[in-house]
Amino acid sequence: MHLRSTRQGGLALIITLLTMVVVAGIGTLLFTRTINEVRHSGDDTAIVQTLLLARGGANLGGALLTSDIRDELNEIVKVRSSTTTCWSFGSGSCTAQTPDASSVVSDLTGANSVASQLQTKIDEALCSADPTSFGAGSEVRIRVFVTNNTCGEVLPAGITLPSGRFVTGKPRPENQDYAIPFVMVSEATLAGFKRNVVMQGEYRFTVGRVTFAQYALFTNIHKGESNDAVWFTDNTLFDGPVHTNEYFRFFNEPWFGHKVTSAGCPTNQRGTRVNPSTGVQEEYCRSATYGAYFYDRQDTLRRNLGPNPQYGSHKPILSGGVDWQAEYVPLPTNSFVQANEANAAGIHFGDDSNVTSLNLWAANSSGNPLSCNTSGACSGGPVVYQYVEAEVERCTSYNWRGDCNGWATTTVRYRFAEDGVLQAGTRSGGVWSWATALNKTGQPITNFNGVIYADGDVARFGGPARSTASNPKTSAPAIASFAQITVVADGSLTITRDLKYQDPPCASAPVRNSDNSVTPAQCENLDAINVLGVYTQKGNIEIGNNNSRSADNAPVDVNIQGVLMSSEGVVAVEDYNRGDARGAVNLMGGIIENKYGAFGTFNSNSGRMSTGYSRNFTYDPRMYASVSPPYFPTIGLDKVKGVMVYSFGQREQVY
Repeated sequence: MHLRSTRQGGLALIITLLTMVVVAGIGTLLFTRTINEVRHSGDDTAIVQTLLLARGGANLGGALLTSDIRDELNEIVKVRSSTTTCWSFGSGSCTAQTPDASSVVSDLTGANSVASQLQTKIDEALCSADPTSFGAGSEVRIRVFVTNNTCGEVLPAGITLPSGRFVTGKPRPENQDYAIPFVMVSEATLAGFKRNVVMQGEYRFTVGRVTFAQYALFTNIHKGESNDAVWFTDNTLFDGPVHTNEYFRFFNEPWFGHKVTSAGCPTNQRGTRVNPSTGVQEEYCRSATYGAYFYDRQDTLRRNLGPNPQYGSHKPILSGGVDWQAEYVPLPTNSFVQANEANAAGIHFGDDSNVTSLNLWAANSSGNPLSCNTSGACSGGPVVYQYVEAEVERCTSYNWRGDCNGWATTTVRYRFAEDGVLQAGTRSGGVWSWATALNKTGQPITNFNGVIYADGDVARFGGPARSTASNPKTSAPAIASFAQITVVADGSLTITRDLKYQDPPCASAPVRNSDNSVTPAQCENLDAINVLGVYTQKGNIEIGNNNSRSADNAPVDVNIQGVLMSSEGVVAVEDYNRGDARGAVNLMGGIIENKYGAFGTFNSNSGRMSTGYSRNFTYDPRMYASVSPPYFPTIGLDKVKGVMVYSFGQREQVY
């Protein structure tokens, strides 16, 4: 019995020990598996984080293509696009639907092409970028290929770049869309893991001619009407693009908040030739000598200038960058385009006529302008019509030599609403009735193109009179929120009243502070679409001053919101050196002129104005990007008007 009991106890012990071994093994296995799962969970988290970093890098690369890289593309396009054919890139007949495909490939993605120049700019932006900028312990490298090589690297295996192509568009003057294929690789590293995202797509861009409205100031010859020197001084504040085909002159510290460009072409090096693209004769520069003048040596042309030149105390503040070797930009030689458009779907104050008065106003349904109080708040709306009224002086008889013997003056009135239907008014018994206006061929104008053309002079031009003559805030809007107008005069044009937008883009002008810094203009309403352009080919645009009749003079502190341009003349104050000081010309827009027009004179001891007006200019930033007066004269250079990044798919890769 004892032996049997002993054997049973030994067997129980063995079973117990075996059970403990099995349990211990299972526990070890469970522990090891748990540890592995924890490790795998950590690995999975790191993998997901790494992939998200790679995708974030791809998003950043896409953002660069639509911002900084777009700006670089624009600079390349301005130089590389054709100025002598009807296609910006490639070649072919102007009656064809598309340019020759092989020539487009050569221009966009061939040797020494747009793509090769753009790759250099992309490399400058990305090759030396900090890969740890996404956070401690992580690295993200972004590479964008528009050629087969970038940053010393080649395209990923199995990927090729197609050729550039024409997408859509028509021969000039229409816009054209082109595409450059790209490959983007975003590689992320985190905690020993790597992921990359490879994206293929097209970088599409719209190319078109831009208008002169893009300039805050443009001068063909940067001198006064009498060829006197014009100096930018401490009172100079320009927050938009400034260009001259000649030379700038700097005194002390004038401020420029946007790009400054100078073609450096002296007047004795200019000639004329026919532009093959337009068939129009235009001015060009035979030989440029680049530089600028500084007041320490007024007659010495300083050459080989850098981005921040200084001579003595004379150092312009070039906050937006400068190009001392810019393209020569010829001014237009005629206004045939605007005259034709006025005949087709605009307003044309016909042959052998002068406009003695041209009035614009935004009006309610009764035709009454708004009423604005001393704080600038306006009432009397809603505005539903834009009105145009003119006193037109027409010749009624001619002598044997063809000269006019007699004149008669009539008042004509037009209006249009947001639907674009132009209505002509007929007055009977002091009451106006309305019917759809007809163009020169007798067709109804159901889509007014915004062009108002006068064959002669416009003697008085402006918006509604102020309710308080001395307070510029009491002037009512001349341009309705939906109106886009270009006023063109074959002769000269004189502004004698305020010209204000109902929906202005800017609320303030740039201001020089006591510490010499500049507070830029406040321009936040950039979705506004109302716009005004004023253009004359042969005459001057003047601001009425020193006339015996008050109706012929602009008010004190006149407000002008629009872009003013004279191809052969100046934008200036009439009799600027006579009469009393008249406050400031508060311009929101830009000035384009052949020579630099004078606005007034000042006391050199006190710095105060003696006669005429001072300048208080604000650039309308919409002119650089989104809005331009209708049929405003264009520049013979192309610009990138928009870009789109199209992705045809992406793949993720594990290392």
